[in-house]
Parts: sequence; structure tokens; C-alpha cells
Amino acid sequence: MGPQVALVRSYDSHAIVNELKGTATGFPLSRSLEVKNAGKSSVEKLFGSSDTSLATSDLNSPKVDPNNPKNRKGPLTIGAAGTYNTGNKDSQGRFVVVGSSSWAANSFINFNGNSDLALNSVDWLASDEDLISIRPKEQEDRRITMTRSQLTLVRTTSQFLLPLVVIVAGVSVWWKRR
Repeated sequence: MGPQVALVRSYDSHAIVNELKGTATGFPLSRSLEVKNAGKSSVEKLFGSSDTSLATSDLNSPKVDPNNPKNRKGPLTIGAAGTYNTGNKDSQGRFVVVGSSSWAANSFINFNGNSDLALNSVDWLASDEDLISIRPKEQEDRRITMTRSQLTLVRTTSQFLLPLVVIVAGVSVWWKRR
């Protein structure tokens, strides 16, 4: 059985995720979070798992028993962001917490909206909300691979056969009107 991946398609209202509406993000081997506001900090949920998700504390087994009463049922918070008072006037610290350590790793960063989420988080942490957006997708390599005989067939058809059909059709129309 492969690693468990939490797939997120819906997001709460926050500058980091507002532009991600309708985009899926994936979080391998996720851990749920509890969002609590305390004296000097203010925390907001960014996104969570679906209603059908489960959280287990039995990590010795690769399979999750859905009937285990110790399992917590979803939705579970997976990402949160917040601010805290640094003690300096007009200065507020920011933090982002995601319950997966490998969602931004090389193997997962190109998964749908993961790179946008990572860049949006960094932009928000740097207080550059104007930069938060959905970046254009990189162009895919769309080369056609053909054998020599396939290339010859395409060239013959496009350079000789199709023009010949047009000429024959034109001559036949001319001949009938004559």
C-alpha cells in the first residue's frame, strides 16, 4: 500500500488560499492540527480534509481500520496560518503551519496547486499580499514521435494527396460547368 495522501479541494477564507478555489492540493502522510487562539497569537484555518477522512494513531499497521473507535473522523484541519504579537509596536509576526512535511518537497511540489500554495505562503509571510496569485502553468512538451514510415505517410498526404484532391475537385467542377 502506498503512502496516504490527503487531497484538498476546498479552502477557508484567507489571503493565502483565496486564489486556490477550485484547485486541488495534495499532502502526503498528513497530520491533523488543532487551531487554538491564545493570548498573543491569532490563528486561522486555511484548509482541511474531507468529511470522509480518518485520522488514526495506530501507526504500526499500514492499513487503517475504519471501525476503530480511537480514529477521529473528518473534516480535520491540515493547514493554518496566524499572527502573533512580537512585543514591538507596529510589528506583528506571521506563521504558517501545514500538517505534512513533504507537500513542498521535490516529489510533490508540482502536484496541481502545491507550488502556488507554497509561493502564496511565502508571499504572505513576507507581507507581500500583492504577489499572491495563481501562476501560469508551465508549457508541456507536446512533441510527436513518429517512425520514418509514419513521417513519409504524413508528408505524402499533406504535400501531394490533399492538393491533388483539391485540384481534381476543382477540375471536376469546372468540367461540369463548362
